[in-house]
Amino acid sequence: MFALEPSLSARVTGPLVSFTLVWSPLKKADKYEITNSVPSVSGLYELYRMDDKKKLNLLAVTHAWYGGLRSQLRAAIDPDATTDPLRRSQIENGELWFRYCPSNSFPDILDAVWFLHSVYFPHDVRVESSGRYTQIRLAEKAPDRVYWLD
Repeated sequence: MFALEPSLSARVTGPLVSFTLVWSPLKKADKYEITNSVPSVSGLYELYRMDDKKKLNLLAVTHAWYGGLRSQLRAAIDPDATTDPLRRSQIENGELWFRYCPSNSFPDILDAVWFLHSVYFPHDVRVESSGRYTQIRLAEKAPDRVYWLD
């Protein structure tokens, strides 16, 4: 059996792009784990909070460009890095988990994050696609088989 390597690949057919997003394994988020296991490269990541029923609740799906995944994830789990009281309470008192996908193409990252926001938050999409394609599709792969897309 082979290990899945986190990556974002695209297959373009005219105005359609089909992404394959391979996530890293989910890991418990603490600054030491992030420092030791997350590369300092661009990409996208998801941050989760485990609730009392041991269910993962999505807190964020976003891109990391300047500073890279490592620094963005460390800031995302630092309660002192936010002024939003709700956000602070979610990360201060919660069991946080993360996964990531490196990519060196900012337009591809934007398109993937836009697609995920469109599916996860269809009535509150706060990001824009790159505008290169009229249709975007995305398939997920994850070593721990945690999927949010149908």
